[in-house]
Amino acid sequence: MTATKQNSLRQRFASWLVQLGGVTPVLPGHVHDGLAPLGQDLFGLLDKSWGEQFQELLDARSAWRQNPLARRLVGMVTAYVVGNGVSVSSPRRELNRFAHAWWTANSMDLRLADWCDELSRSGELFVLLFPDPHTGLPAVRVRPAAVIDQVLTNPEDYEEEWAFHDGTLGLTDADASWWQSPGQAGAGQPVMLHYAVNRPLGALRGESDLAPILPWLRRYSRWLEDRVRLNAGVRAFLWVVKAPGRLRSELVERYRQPPEPGSVVITDEQESWTAVAPNLHANDAANDGRAIRWMIAAGGPGTSLLDLGEGEDSNLATGQVMVEMRRRFLRRRQTYLGWLLADVLCTAWRMANQAQQGRERRAVTIADWVVEMPDISAEDNQKLAAAAAQLASALTTVAGLVGQGPALQRVTLRWFTKFAGEQLSQEEFEAILREGGQGEKEGQREG
Repeated sequence: MTATKQNSLRQRFASWLVQLGGVTPVLPGHVHDGLAPLGQDLFGLLDKSWGEQFQELLDARSAWRQNPLARRLVGMVTAYVVGNGVSVSSPRRELNRFAHAWWTANSMDLRLADWCDELSRSGELFVLLFPDPHTGLPAVRVRPAAVIDQVLTNPEDYEEEWAFHDGTLGLTDADASWWQSPGQAGAGQPVMLHYAVNRPLGALRGESDLAPILPWLRRYSRWLEDRVRLNAGVRAFLWVVKAPGRLRSELVERYRQPPEPGSVVITDEQESWTAVAPNLHANDAANDGRAIRWMIAAGGPGTSLLDLGEGEDSNLATGQVMVEMRRRFLRRRQTYLGWLLADVLCTAWRMANQAQQGRERRAVTIADWVVEMPDISAEDNQKLAAAAAQLASALTTVAGLVGQGPALQRVTLRWFTKFAGEQLSQEEFEAILREGGQGEKEGQREG
Protein backbone atom coordinates (compact mmCIF):
# COMPACT_ATOMS: atom_id res chain seq x y z
CA MET A 1 0.00 0.00 0.00
CA THR A 2 1.44 3.37 -0.98
CA ALA A 3 1.93 6.25 1.46
CA THR A 4 -0.80 8.24 -0.35
CA LYS A 5 -3.37 5.50 0.18
CA GLN A 6 -2.35 5.14 3.83
CA ASN A 7 -2.80 8.87 4.42
CA SER A 8 -6.18 8.77 2.67
CA LEU A 9 -7.39 5.94 4.88
CA ARG A 10 -6.20 7.76 8.01
CA GLN A 11 -7.96 10.94 6.97
CA ARG A 12 -11.24 9.09 6.31
CA PHE A 13 -10.95 7.28 9.65
CA ALA A 14 -10.28 10.56 11.48
CA SER A 15 -13.28 12.22 9.78
CA TRP A 16 -15.50 9.29 10.75
CA LEU A 17 -14.43 9.60 14.42
CA VAL A 18 -15.11 13.34 14.41
CA GLN A 19 -18.59 12.77 12.96
CA LEU A 20 -19.33 10.34 15.76
CA GLY A 21 -18.45 13.08 18.25
CA GLY A 22 -16.07 10.88 20.20
CA VAL A 23 -12.77 12.38 19.06
CA THR A 24 -11.70 15.97 18.44
CA PRO A 25 -8.42 16.78 16.68
CA VAL A 26 -5.97 18.69 18.89
CA LEU A 27 -3.09 20.74 17.54
CA PRO A 28 0.39 20.12 19.03
CA GLY A 29 1.21 22.40 21.94
CA HIS A 30 -2.39 22.68 23.17
CA VAL A 31 -4.36 21.02 25.93
CA HIS A 32 -4.86 17.25 25.56
CA ASP A 33 -2.24 16.93 22.83
CA GLY A 34 -0.54 14.22 24.86
CA LEU A 35 2.43 16.47 25.57
CA ALA A 36 1.27 19.61 27.34
CA PRO A 37 0.39 19.72 31.04
CA LEU A 38 -3.41 19.56 31.23
CA GLY A 39 -3.98 23.07 32.52
CA GLN A 40 -2.37 24.79 35.45
CA ASP A 41 -4.01 22.46 37.97
CA LEU A 42 -1.77 19.68 36.71
CA PHE A 43 1.32 21.84 36.45
CA GLY A 44 4.39 19.66 36.72
CA LEU A 45 2.87 16.60 35.06
CA LEU A 46 5.96 16.27 32.89
CA ASP A 47 8.23 18.30 35.16
CA LYS A 48 9.78 17.31 38.43
CA SER A 49 8.03 18.49 41.55
CA TRP A 50 9.25 21.85 42.79
CA GLY A 51 10.83 20.19 45.82
CA GLU A 52 12.88 17.87 43.59
CA GLN A 53 13.72 20.70 41.22
CA PHE A 54 14.82 23.00 44.05
CA GLN A 55 16.98 20.32 45.66
CA GLU A 56 18.61 19.48 42.34
CA LEU A 57 19.45 23.15 41.76
CA LEU A 58 21.03 23.38 45.23
CA ASP A 59 22.95 20.14 44.70
CA ALA A 60 24.28 21.28 41.33
CA ARG A 61 25.42 24.61 42.76
CA SER A 62 27.02 22.89 45.75
CA ALA A 63 28.81 20.40 43.48
CA TRP A 64 30.13 23.24 41.32
CA ARG A 65 31.47 25.00 44.41
CA GLN A 66 33.05 22.00 46.12
CA ASN A 67 33.78 19.34 43.49
CA PRO A 68 36.70 20.06 41.12
CA LEU A 69 35.29 17.74 38.43
CA ALA A 70 31.93 19.54 38.40
CA ARG A 71 33.59 22.95 38.13
CA ARG A 72 35.85 21.74 35.35
CA LEU A 73 32.94 20.33 33.33
CA VAL A 74 30.98 23.58 33.57
CA GLY A 75 34.04 25.70 32.89
CA MET A 76 35.00 23.61 29.88
CA VAL A 77 31.63 24.24 28.22
CA THR A 78 31.94 27.99 28.76
CA ALA A 79 35.56 28.04 27.58
CA TYR A 80 34.56 26.60 24.20
CA VAL A 81 31.10 28.14 23.76
CA VAL A 82 32.02 31.72 24.73
CA GLY A 83 35.73 31.47 24.01
CA ASN A 84 37.40 34.82 23.45
CA GLY A 85 34.07 36.60 23.22
CA VAL A 86 30.86 37.04 21.26
CA SER A 87 29.85 39.99 19.11
CA VAL A 88 26.40 41.10 17.95
CA SER A 89 25.57 43.25 14.95
CA SER A 90 22.82 43.85 12.41
CA PRO A 91 22.75 44.74 8.70
CA ARG A 92 20.13 47.40 9.54
CA ARG A 93 21.92 50.60 10.58
CA GLU A 94 19.60 51.62 13.43
CA LEU A 95 19.61 48.11 14.89
CA ASN A 96 23.38 47.89 14.64
CA ARG A 97 23.79 51.16 16.58
CA PHE A 98 21.34 49.97 19.23
CA ALA A 99 23.03 46.57 19.59
CA HIS A 100 26.46 48.16 20.12
CA ALA A 101 25.14 50.70 22.64
CA TRP A 102 23.06 48.16 24.58
CA TRP A 103 25.89 45.61 24.62
CA THR A 104 28.35 48.19 25.97
CA ALA A 105 25.93 49.73 28.51
CA ASN A 106 25.20 46.33 30.06
CA SER A 107 28.83 45.05 29.97
CA MET A 108 27.70 41.94 28.14
CA ASP A 109 31.27 40.85 27.43
CA LEU A 110 31.67 40.30 31.18
CA ARG A 111 28.22 38.84 31.78
CA LEU A 112 28.18 36.29 29.00
CA ALA A 113 30.56 33.78 30.61
CA ASP A 114 28.47 33.85 33.81
CA TRP A 115 25.31 33.32 31.74
CA CYS A 116 26.83 30.29 30.05
CA ASP A 117 28.00 28.92 33.42
CA GLU A 118 24.50 29.32 34.87
CA LEU A 119 22.88 27.73 31.83
CA SER A 120 25.06 24.64 32.33
CA ARG A 121 24.82 24.66 36.12
CA SER A 122 21.06 25.23 36.48
CA GLY A 123 19.77 24.40 33.02
CA GLU A 124 17.78 27.66 32.95
CA LEU A 125 18.15 31.40 32.61
CA PHE A 126 15.52 33.89 33.81
CA VAL A 127 16.56 37.16 32.18
CA LEU A 128 15.03 40.44 33.40
CA LEU A 129 14.91 43.59 31.30
CA PHE A 130 14.20 46.91 33.06
CA PRO A 131 13.21 49.85 30.83
CA ASP A 132 15.18 53.06 31.11
CA PRO A 133 13.23 56.00 29.64
CA HIS A 134 16.27 58.30 29.87
CA THR A 135 18.84 56.32 27.90
CA GLY A 136 16.43 54.06 26.01
CA LEU A 137 18.70 51.10 26.78
CA PRO A 138 16.99 48.46 28.96
CA ALA A 139 19.11 47.19 31.85
CA VAL A 140 19.58 43.43 32.03
CA ARG A 141 19.71 41.22 35.12
CA VAL A 142 19.34 37.49 35.77
CA ARG A 143 17.30 35.89 38.56
CA PRO A 144 18.50 32.52 39.92
CA ALA A 145 16.39 29.58 38.81
CA ALA A 146 16.11 28.45 42.45
CA VAL A 147 13.88 31.44 43.33
CA ILE A 148 11.40 30.97 40.43
CA ASP A 149 9.09 28.33 41.84
CA GLN A 150 6.26 28.54 39.31
CA VAL A 151 5.85 29.27 35.60
CA LEU A 152 2.37 30.35 34.51
CA THR A 153 1.48 29.47 30.92
CA ASN A 154 -1.44 29.75 28.57
CA PRO A 155 -3.79 26.89 29.52
CA GLU A 156 -4.24 26.22 25.81
CA ASP A 157 -0.54 26.30 24.88
CA TYR A 158 2.23 25.38 27.29
CA GLU A 159 4.89 27.05 25.11
CA GLU A 160 3.30 30.48 25.65
CA GLU A 161 4.60 31.60 29.04
CA TRP A 162 2.70 34.39 30.78
CA ALA A 163 4.29 35.01 34.18
CA PHE A 164 6.92 33.72 36.60
CA HIS A 165 6.48 33.53 40.36
CA ASP A 166 9.43 34.72 42.41
CA GLY A 167 9.41 33.05 45.81
CA THR A 168 11.58 35.75 47.40
CA LEU A 169 9.44 38.74 46.42
CA GLY A 170 6.00 40.03 47.30
CA LEU A 171 5.73 38.68 50.83
CA THR A 172 2.92 41.12 51.58
CA ASP A 173 1.51 41.78 48.12
CA ALA A 174 0.61 38.74 46.00
CA ASP A 175 0.84 40.66 42.74
CA ALA A 176 4.36 41.86 43.50
CA SER A 177 5.75 38.33 43.41
CA TRP A 178 5.07 37.82 39.70
CA TRP A 179 7.33 38.84 36.81
CA GLN A 180 5.46 39.29 33.52
CA SER A 181 6.51 37.99 30.12
CA PRO A 182 6.91 40.49 27.23
CA GLY A 183 3.46 39.65 25.89
CA GLN A 184 1.74 40.32 29.24
CA ALA A 185 3.66 43.28 30.72
CA GLY A 186 2.37 46.78 30.31
CA ALA A 187 4.28 49.76 28.97
CA GLY A 188 7.18 50.82 31.17
CA GLN A 189 7.18 47.57 33.21
CA PRO A 190 10.07 45.12 33.50
CA VAL A 191 9.76 41.83 31.63
CA MET A 192 11.20 38.38 32.20
CA LEU A 193 12.45 35.98 29.55
CA HIS A 194 12.86 32.26 30.23
CA TYR A 195 15.44 30.06 28.50
CA ALA A 196 16.06 26.39 29.24
CA VAL A 197 18.28 23.53 28.07
CA ASN A 198 17.89 19.78 28.61
CA ARG A 199 14.12 20.31 28.66
CA PRO A 200 12.00 17.23 27.86
CA LEU A 201 9.31 17.76 25.26
CA GLY A 202 6.20 19.11 26.97
CA ALA A 203 8.02 20.21 30.13
CA LEU A 204 8.41 23.80 31.32
CA ARG A 205 11.68 23.65 33.26
CA GLY A 206 15.16 22.78 32.08
CA GLU A 207 17.67 20.54 33.83
CA SER A 208 21.29 21.06 34.81
CA ASP A 209 24.08 19.50 32.76
CA LEU A 210 25.31 18.10 36.08
CA ALA A 211 21.99 16.48 37.01
CA PRO A 212 22.74 12.97 35.61
CA ILE A 213 26.17 12.80 37.23
CA LEU A 214 25.46 14.31 40.66
CA PRO A 215 25.09 10.83 42.31
CA TRP A 216 28.32 9.64 40.68
CA LEU A 217 30.20 12.77 41.70
CA ARG A 218 29.16 12.10 45.30
CA ARG A 219 30.17 8.44 45.04
CA TYR A 220 33.52 9.33 43.55
CA SER A 221 34.17 11.90 46.28
CA ARG A 222 33.35 9.36 49.01
CA TRP A 223 35.49 6.75 47.27
CA LEU A 224 38.46 9.11 47.15
CA GLU A 225 38.00 10.08 50.79
CA ASP A 226 38.01 6.41 51.79
CA ARG A 227 41.16 5.82 49.75
CA VAL A 228 42.87 8.78 51.40
CA ARG A 229 42.00 7.49 54.87
CA LEU A 230 43.19 3.97 54.06
CA ASN A 231 46.41 5.22 52.51
CA ALA A 232 46.99 7.30 55.62
CA GLY A 233 46.62 4.06 57.60
CA VAL A 234 49.35 2.42 55.54
CA ARG A 235 51.89 4.76 57.07
CA ALA A 236 50.89 3.52 60.56
CA PHE A 237 52.33 0.15 61.54
CA LEU A 238 52.78 -1.99 64.64
CA TRP A 239 55.89 -3.63 66.04
CA VAL A 240 55.50 -7.22 67.17
CA VAL A 241 58.32 -8.23 69.54
CA LYS A 242 58.86 -11.90 70.33
CA ALA A 243 60.85 -12.69 73.49
CA PRO A 244 60.84 -15.21 76.38
CA GLY A 245 58.12 -14.77 78.96
CA ARG A 246 60.60 -13.97 81.73
CA LEU A 247 61.61 -10.82 79.85
CA ARG A 248 58.07 -9.57 79.20
CA SER A 249 57.78 -7.18 82.15
CA GLU A 250 61.20 -5.76 81.47
CA LEU A 251 60.50 -5.23 77.73
CA VAL A 252 57.10 -3.62 78.38
CA GLU A 253 58.71 -1.10 80.67
CA ARG A 254 61.66 -0.51 78.32
CA TYR A 255 59.58 0.06 75.20
CA ARG A 256 56.66 1.90 76.79
CA GLN A 257 57.66 4.66 74.32
CA PRO A 258 58.29 3.20 70.82
CA PRO A 259 61.73 3.88 69.34
CA GLU A 260 62.01 7.03 67.27
CA PRO A 261 62.41 6.57 63.49
CA GLY A 262 66.09 6.15 62.66
CA SER A 263 67.09 5.07 66.15
CA VAL A 264 69.24 1.97 66.74
CA VAL A 265 68.03 -0.71 69.15
CA ILE A 266 70.51 -3.36 70.26
CA THR A 267 68.92 -6.56 71.49
CA ASP A 268 70.08 -10.09 72.20
CA GLU A 269 69.20 -13.00 69.98
CA GLN A 270 66.18 -13.84 72.11
CA GLU A 271 64.27 -10.72 70.85
CA SER A 272 62.63 -10.81 67.39
CA TRP A 273 61.03 -7.63 65.90
CA THR A 274 58.43 -7.65 63.11
CA ALA A 275 56.55 -4.65 61.54
CA VAL A 276 52.88 -5.21 60.68
CA ALA A 277 51.15 -2.86 58.14
CA PRO A 278 47.80 -3.13 56.28
CA ASN A 279 47.72 -4.28 52.66
CA LEU A 280 45.19 -2.27 50.57
CA HIS A 281 45.50 -4.11 47.23
CA ALA A 282 45.46 -0.76 45.45
CA ASN A 283 45.65 -2.35 42.00
CA ASP A 284 42.13 -3.74 42.44
CA ALA A 285 40.76 -0.36 43.56
CA ALA A 286 42.13 1.41 40.46
CA ASN A 287 39.57 -0.31 38.24
CA ASP A 288 36.74 0.72 40.55
CA GLY A 289 37.77 4.36 40.39
CA ARG A 290 38.04 4.24 36.61
CA ALA A 291 34.54 2.76 36.31
CA ILE A 292 33.10 5.61 38.37
CA ARG A 293 34.96 8.17 36.26
CA TRP A 294 33.52 6.58 33.12
CA MET A 295 30.02 7.12 34.49
CA ILE A 296 30.85 10.78 35.13
CA ALA A 297 32.26 11.21 31.64
CA ALA A 298 29.32 9.42 30.02
CA GLY A 299 26.77 11.63 31.75
CA GLY A 300 28.77 14.85 31.45
CA PRO A 301 28.16 17.56 28.83
CA GLY A 302 29.85 15.95 25.82
CA THR A 303 32.91 14.90 27.81
CA SER A 304 35.30 11.95 27.76
CA LEU A 305 38.06 10.69 30.01
CA LEU A 306 40.49 12.69 27.89
CA ASP A 307 38.82 15.85 29.21
CA LEU A 308 39.45 14.61 32.74
CA GLY A 309 43.16 14.25 32.01
CA GLU A 310 43.08 10.48 31.54
CA GLY A 311 44.28 9.03 28.25
CA GLU A 312 46.45 6.04 29.14
CA ASP A 313 44.33 3.56 27.16
CA SER A 314 43.46 5.92 24.28
CA ASN A 315 45.04 6.21 20.86
CA LEU A 316 44.70 8.80 18.10
CA ALA A 317 41.60 7.19 16.57
CA THR A 318 39.64 6.95 19.82
CA GLY A 319 40.79 10.43 20.80
CA GLN A 320 39.44 11.92 17.56
CA VAL A 321 36.08 10.18 18.01
CA MET A 322 35.78 11.47 21.57
CA VAL A 323 36.69 15.01 20.52
CA GLU A 324 34.11 14.96 17.72
CA MET A 325 31.36 13.98 20.18
CA ARG A 326 32.30 16.92 22.39
CA ARG A 327 32.37 19.34 19.46
CA ARG A 328 28.87 18.38 18.36
CA PHE A 329 27.51 19.04 21.82
CA LEU A 330 29.35 22.35 22.07
CA ARG A 331 28.11 23.51 18.66
CA ARG A 332 24.56 22.75 19.72
CA ARG A 333 24.97 24.74 22.94
CA GLN A 334 26.67 27.56 21.03
CA THR A 335 23.77 27.72 18.57
CA TYR A 336 21.28 27.96 21.43
CA LEU A 337 23.26 30.71 23.16
CA GLY A 338 23.39 32.70 19.92
CA TRP A 339 19.61 32.39 19.49
CA LEU A 340 19.15 33.41 23.14
CA LEU A 341 21.14 36.62 22.67
CA ALA A 342 19.25 37.50 19.50
CA ASP A 343 15.94 36.97 21.29
CA VAL A 344 17.00 39.18 24.22
CA LEU A 345 18.05 41.87 21.77
CA CYS A 346 14.67 41.71 20.02
CA THR A 347 12.86 42.27 23.32
CA ALA A 348 15.25 45.04 24.39
CA TRP A 349 14.73 46.83 21.07
CA ARG A 350 10.95 46.67 21.37
CA MET A 351 11.09 48.02 24.92
CA ALA A 352 13.39 50.87 23.91
CA ASN A 353 11.26 51.69 20.87
CA GLN A 354 8.11 51.64 22.99
CA ALA A 355 9.68 53.95 25.60
CA GLN A 356 10.54 56.47 22.90
CA GLN A 357 7.13 56.02 21.29
CA GLY A 358 8.74 55.21 17.99
CA ARG A 359 7.18 53.40 15.07
CA GLU A 360 8.84 50.44 13.45
CA ARG A 361 8.88 50.35 9.69
CA ARG A 362 8.71 46.58 9.97
CA ALA A 363 8.78 44.11 12.83
CA VAL A 364 12.21 43.20 14.17
CA THR A 365 12.87 39.47 14.31
CA ILE A 366 15.75 37.23 15.33
CA ALA A 367 16.83 37.11 11.68
CA ASP A 368 17.74 40.82 11.88
CA TRP A 369 20.63 40.13 14.26
CA VAL A 370 23.99 38.57 13.47
CA VAL A 371 25.63 36.83 16.43
CA GLU A 372 29.29 36.03 15.82
CA MET A 373 30.38 33.05 17.91
CA PRO A 374 34.00 31.86 18.35
CA ASP A 375 35.26 28.77 16.56
CA ILE A 376 35.06 25.58 18.57
CA SER A 377 38.32 24.35 17.06
CA ALA A 378 40.92 26.01 14.84
CA GLU A 379 41.65 22.60 13.34
CA ASP A 380 38.23 22.65 11.67
CA ASN A 381 39.11 25.84 9.82
CA GLN A 382 42.27 24.28 8.39
CA LYS A 383 40.39 21.22 7.14
CA LEU A 384 37.55 23.30 5.71
CA ALA A 385 39.99 25.62 3.95
CA ALA A 386 41.80 22.67 2.37
CA ALA A 387 38.50 21.10 1.28
CA ALA A 388 37.25 24.38 -0.20
CA ALA A 389 40.53 24.89 -2.11
CA GLN A 390 40.40 21.40 -3.61
CA LEU A 391 36.74 21.83 -4.54
CA ALA A 392 37.41 25.20 -6.18
CA SER A 393 40.14 23.66 -8.33
CA ALA A 394 37.84 20.81 -9.37
CA LEU A 395 34.93 23.14 -10.19
CA THR A 396 37.22 25.35 -12.26
CA THR A 397 38.13 22.30 -14.35
CA VAL A 398 34.45 21.41 -14.75
CA ALA A 399 33.58 24.98 -15.80
CA GLY A 400 36.26 24.82 -18.49
CA LEU A 401 34.65 21.70 -19.89
CA VAL A 402 30.94 22.58 -19.79
CA GLY A 403 30.99 26.37 -19.58
CA GLN A 404 29.90 28.75 -16.81
CA GLY A 405 26.13 28.61 -17.10
CA PRO A 406 23.66 29.87 -14.45
CA ALA A 407 22.90 26.33 -13.27
CA LEU A 408 26.58 25.53 -12.71
CA GLN A 409 27.05 28.83 -10.89
CA ARG A 410 24.29 27.97 -8.44
CA VAL A 411 25.68 24.48 -7.83
CA THR A 412 29.22 25.85 -7.51
CA LEU A 413 28.21 28.43 -4.91
CA ARG A 414 26.14 25.92 -2.96
CA TRP A 415 28.95 23.32 -2.87
CA PHE A 416 31.63 25.88 -2.08
CA THR A 417 29.80 27.28 0.95
CA LYS A 418 29.01 23.74 2.12
CA PHE A 419 32.65 22.62 1.95
CA ALA A 420 33.75 25.88 3.57
CA GLY A 421 31.51 25.09 6.53
CA GLU A 422 29.35 28.21 6.18
CA GLN A 423 25.62 28.65 5.66
CA LEU A 424 24.07 31.32 3.47
CA SER A 425 20.52 32.54 3.76
CA GLN A 426 18.41 32.46 0.61
CA GLU A 427 18.64 36.26 0.36
CA GLU A 428 22.44 36.19 0.58
CA PHE A 429 22.58 33.36 -1.94
CA GLU A 430 20.49 35.23 -4.49
CA ALA A 431 22.35 38.51 -3.89
CA ILE A 432 25.74 36.90 -4.62
CA LEU A 433 24.46 35.37 -7.85
CA ARG A 434 22.81 38.62 -8.89
CA GLU A 435 25.89 40.76 -8.21
CA GLY A 436 28.12 38.19 -9.89
CA GLY A 437 25.92 38.25 -13.00
CA GLN A 438 25.97 42.05 -13.12
CA GLY A 439 29.77 42.09 -12.81
CA GLU A 440 30.10 39.59 -15.63
CA LYS A 441 27.89 41.69 -17.93
CA GLU A 442 29.87 44.86 -17.18
CA GLY A 443 33.11 43.02 -17.97
CA GLN A 444 31.71 41.88 -21.31
CA ARG A 445 30.64 45.44 -22.21
CA GLU A 446 34.07 46.85 -21.35
CA GLY A 447 35.70 44.12 -23.42
